[in-house]
Amino acid sequence: MKTALFLAATLLMAASILLSIVSDMQQSPLAVVKQQQQSSQFLHYVEALDNALCAAMPTNGDVSDRVTLPAWLPQSSGIALRISGDIAYAFRPAVPGLFSQLLQDTENSTHFGLSDLTGITTPTGWQPRPAFIPVGYVVYLRENRC
Repeated sequence: MKTALFLAATLLMAASILLSIVSDMQQSPLAVVKQQQQSSQFLHYVEALDNALCAAMPTNGDVSDRVTLPAWLPQSSGIALRISGDIAYAFRPAVPGLFSQLLQDTENSTHFGLSDLTGITTPTGWQPRPAFIPVGYVVYLRENRC
C-alpha cells in the first residue's frame, strides 16, 4: 500500500514537472513575440518623432499629439515624445527584454538607452536624464535637427 502511494505521488510529481516544462516552452515564444511587437511599436513612434523634427516642428515640451503615426497604429498613452532644448526624446516604461530587442532591431544604435537614478545609459556611455523622464524607462534620444 505504501509503495503504491509512493509510486502514485512520484508519477504525479513527474507529470507536474513535465507540464511545467511544456508550459514554459509555450510561453517563451509568446514572450519573444510580445518583445518584438513592443519594439516595433516604439520604433514607429521614434520614426514619427524623427519625421516631425525633419519637418521643422519648432517647439519645446510634449509633442506626442503633434506627430503623425501610421493610420493602423493606435495611440499609446505609455509612450511619450518630448523635445527639450536641443534634444528630442521618446520614452516608455522598460519591460523585460525590450531594450535588448530594440538594440537587436537597430543594430545596437547608440540613440537608445535605459534611464536610472544617475542618467541614461546608452551603448556608448552616459547621458544626463531630464527630470521629465522617470527612472526605469527605455529612452530614445537625438539632437533636435535633421
